[in-house]
Parts: sequence; C-alpha cells; structure tokens
Amino acid sequence: MRDYVLDLAEYSARAGLLLFLCKDIIMLKEKYRSVGKILFFLQAFIISFWLNNSSWFNGLLYGEDNTVNFSSHSIVKLSIVFLCSFAAMDILYQGPRFAKLYLLSVYYMAQEMVRFTLYSVWSFGTTTYLGRIVDKLINEGAMMEEHELERYAKIMENVQFYSIIAFSLGTWLLMYIVFRFYRRYLTVPVTDMNKEGIQFLILMPIIGMAFDVSWRVTLYYQHEAEVEFLYERHGSMYFVVPVIALSCLFGIVLSMKIYSELIRSEEQKKNLIFYKQQLSDMTEHVKELEHLYDGIKGMRHDINNYVADMEQLLQIGSEDGHMSVRVRKEAEHYLRSMQQAASELSLQFSTGNPVTDVILNRKGQICAQEQITLEGELICPVQLGIEAFDLGIVLNNALDNAIEACTKIPREQDREIRFRGYVKGRMFFLVVENTYDSTAMRISDGELMTTKNDEEIHGLGMNNMRSCVEKYYGTMQYELGENRFILTIMLQGAQGSADL
Repeated sequence: MRDYVLDLAEYSARAGLLLFLCKDIIMLKEKYRSVGKILFFLQAFIISFWLNNSSWFNGLLYGEDNTVNFSSHSIVKLSIVFLCSFAAMDILYQGPRFAKLYLLSVYYMAQEMVRFTLYSVWSFGTTTYLGRIVDKLINEGAMMEEHELERYAKIMENVQFYSIIAFSLGTWLLMYIVFRFYRRYLTVPVTDMNKEGIQFLILMPIIGMAFDVSWRVTLYYQHEAEVEFLYERHGSMYFVVPVIALSCLFGIVLSMKIYSELIRSEEQKKNLIFYKQQLSDMTEHVKELEHLYDGIKGMRHDINNYVADMEQLLQIGSEDGHMSVRVRKEAEHYLRSMQQAASELSLQFSTGNPVTDVILNRKGQICAQEQITLEGELICPVQLGIEAFDLGIVLNNALDNAIEACTKIPREQDREIRFRGYVKGRMFFLVVENTYDSTAMRISDGELMTTKNDEEIHGLGMNNMRSCVEKYYGTMQYELGENRFILTIMLQGAQGSADL
C-alpha cells in the first residue's frame, strides 16, 4: 500500500512539474483552453503510473517472473512516456512540432539528470549505512536476542522507506530549481523561437539523453542470483555521474541564458538601426520644414516688391491709355512667377498635423521622381490621443515599404499607392494599398521574406510598426491580392474619445 501511495505522489509531482515548465511558454489551442492543462496532466500521470504498476506490461517487458535482468529495459518505459507526452502536447498545444520536441527534451533530460545526480548520493549513503548494519548483524547476530534482530530489521526497512521519500523530495525540489532558473532566462515563448535557435538549444538535451541511455544500459544486470552494479564495479562513478549530470543541468540553463543574451544583443542592434533611421527621418522632416519656412519668409519678403512692380506696370499701362503688348507680357510673367513660387510652397497633402504633412508630401516627391502615383487622404486623429510621432513611424514605414515594392515594377507598368486614414469610434484605421511585382515577392510559411541585399535591416519597418501597434493595443494585417498588396493597421485611441 505504501508503494502505491509513493507512486501516486511521485507521478503527480512529475506531471505537475511538466505543467510548470510549460506554463506561459507554450500556448494551448483555442478549443482546449478550458481543459487542456487537465488533460495534459492526466496523460502524464496515468501513463507513467500505469507503466510502473501494470503486471501485464511488466510481464511483457521482463518476462513471466517479472525479473528485471537488465537496467536497459527501463529505456522502453521512458521512451513510451516521452512519445505519449509528445503526442498529447502536439494535440493540445500550439506551435511547431520541433519546438514541442525541444521543450519535452528539456523536461525529460532534466528529470533524468536530477535523478542520476541524487541517485549517486542516495545510493552511496543508503548502501554505506545499511552495510554497517549488515556487518554488525553478521558479526554480532549470533549473540543477539530475537527482539533485537527484529529491531534492526525494522530499522533497515524504515531507512529504505524514508530514504526513498527523501530521494523523491530532493528530486522534485532540484527539478523545480532547475526549471525556475531556466524560465528566468527564457525571454520569448518556445514556439516563437526560430529554427536555428532551437537547433542550438536542443543540443544540450540531446547530450544529456545520450548520457542517460548509456548509464541505463550499464547501470546493472542480473544473472540468476548474481546482480552486478556499475557503481560496485567502478567506485569512481559515485563522483563521475553526478558531475556529468550536474554539468548537463547547468548546460541547459547556460545555453538558454546565452541564447537570450544573443537575442537581446540582436534586438539592441536592430533598435540602434531603428533609431538611426528615425534620426534620419527627423532630420529630413526638419529640412522640409526649414525649406517651407524659408520659402514663406522669402515669399513675404518679396511680395511687396511683386505688388510694387505690378502697380508700376499697371500705372504705365494706364498712362498709355491702353496696356501695351510688352507691358501685358511683363505683367503675365510676374503673375506666373508669383504663381510658381506659391505652388512650390503648397502642400499636396494636408492632414492637420505638420509631422504627417511633411511625411506625406516628402513621400509624394519621392513618388513623383520614381513615376509612382500617390493618392489618398488622411485626417490626423488628434482627438484619440495617438501621438503624432508614433503615427509618423507607422505612416513612414508603411509608405516606404509600398514605395520599395513599386520600384520593383517596370516603369512602363502601373505603379500606384493609395492610402486612407480615418477614424471610427475610438479606433483609427490606416489602409495602404500598392501594386507589386508578384515575381519579386518572397513568401515562406505565410511570412514575407526579405528582398534586400542587406538582410540585417529586413523586417525593421514591420517590427517598428508592430511596436507602435502594440503600444495602442491595435492590430496589423496584410492581404495579397492580384498584384495588389493591402496593409491594414488599426490603432486604439484613449477611452472616452468622441465618435466622428
């Protein structure tokens, strides 16, 4: 009965630790959100408990006498538990299978390395203590009374029982500590990691499982009444095995820490490029505003001269009684000059905010140079509390991507960009539609792939837009039509904003 209770506690704790490792780093599928964790816990518990206590399976594996002649037989049970957990995780959880395989490898490798670490200590301590009692019984047993022999027998039984409890508690505690450190350095969900990252991280679990299989194959064998243990053949294994096992556990945590630092370094590098881009954009904005301001100042300075010249021309014309051809041409020239000067200062797009005005008109100039048609309208959503700088990031990158896509289209074909920015309730919507060359677009697994020569800056525009979208609890999605790319961005304004 005590053995069943211990098994119930043992396999319940293992299943609970598996759920703890998976918490928040791999998401359940939508249809299993309510019962997924319970189902995953139950399969991990039931399969392990049944394999350990099924007389039918043990007879199939070990023979009719249920004698475990070789420790390598335990690999079969471990493999079955692993495969069942993988199948359950694949059914219940989201994400690529390779990521799920890695996560389960981390769990079972940590479980095995912890058990081998503590097994060496437990086996050495228990064997040494019981060995002393056995030696005492051999040397003094003949002189002991029956009740003393029973007392020593009870002591040996209790030592074995409570040492197993201590071993189980130590295993659970050490696994929990390892997983806590592992989760501390895990900065992104496992399912969001790229394939190269998982390939790097899974290397340590593979090494650990290889050691585990080797030890299980050589741990012990039994021939008739003779049992030979690896630790008895090589006493140094009491030290070697824990060192290797602890190194593997440390390697799991360290590899995750290294990976997280690499990701953080890459993010800092991308942020640096992003800030350089933003600085360049702000510099261009300032230049455009300076140009506009200088033009207005020059226009104001020259307007008096234009008026005085026109008055002089009109006076000459009135003195002649009629306006001569020469005077009329001079007047027309002045009027055209004034019209051209004014048109150079006029804005093609007016949104109600100088930042978005500058962006749209600067992109309009670029489109004109590239023979791209740029049309649309946008009203800056000042009443929603959306910062013009953030809106500028979204608009700037969206139009840059659209312009880049259009430049890949031959000039003799249609190059068009149309945009629309509007408010609905407390939501601001920006829709940017552009033509594109489908032969130049690269798509893999539903994701846009870079066509830039410098792949280091690929995705920065989308990532910058996505950061702004997340800041305003919005959404960003794109649609590929027939030679049409449509980007739709929704930003959520502040509570209590007025409907338009």
